[in-house]
Amino acid sequence: MKTIFENQKVKLNRKNGSTVIVRNDGFSYLDAKSEKKNLNISFDKVSTILSLRYCNSNSSYNLIFRDKNGKNMAEFDTDTTIYNNGHNILETKAILLAFAASKLTKDFPNNLRDLDITLAFSMKEKEIRIASGIIYGSKHKISIEDIRRVQCVTNGTISNLALYKSDKKTFWDMPDMKVPCNEITLPLFEAIVTKNTGKGIDFSRGNGFDQKTSEFMIIRYIDANFFVNSDGTLDKEWQKQIYDRMSAYKYDLATLLEWVL
Repeated sequence: MKTIFENQKVKLNRKNGSTVIVRNDGFSYLDAKSEKKNLNISFDKVSTILSLRYCNSNSSYNLIFRDKNGKNMAEFDTDTTIYNNGHNILETKAILLAFAASKLTKDFPNNLRDLDITLAFSMKEKEIRIASGIIYGSKHKISIEDIRRVQCVTNGTISNLALYKSDKKTFWDMPDMKVPCNEITLPLFEAIVTKNTGKGIDFSRGNGFDQKTSEFMIIRYIDANFFVNSDGTLDKEWQKQIYDRMSAYKYDLATLLEWVL
């Protein structure tokens, strides 16, 4: 993985004078009017981030930071100011990408079997983790080598990745496991299924409302540079395939910063 957080902090100034500073190990918020609203979050204390309104609106999202016990530890409203007519996501995506990078580490995507981290929480599975190449929750588990298809299923409010061991769709086509979509699971399963099959996550299904596909999830959560080696190379064909696919959307963090700053 290669990210801009390796060599710099991302400083985002709001129109009201407040500042958001995103680092490789966390982020800070400096409120222009009240020090009591200042916030400093270290990613090593965070297990997951719940992103409210992020996939069904275009401004004023709410990030809920959960500790290693799944308890809420802080909340933060992001992207309260609309900068352009496109996806208004700069603050949110910067924080989410920095957090994901801190968990997946610079060795991603070549460390899939070495990862031992929390991926998400869900009502059915409780805590969902990856360890020693196994995705597991309280009800189901699946080896990463057995994953042959991944379908993104979202209505804008609830978003999941349906994991399948079979290559072909069946009449009922029930997934072997479901995992919530987030800034960690989307790049992770994109790497897993592309490495296994040469085909990435299926984003062809819409949200049932205004989006004909779920490709907007790529724009909101994925950065092509996650799939580049830390030395800047792309030495595996599946890495290059993902990089080219994700780059085509032109919503990597570096591009967003060029538009706004």
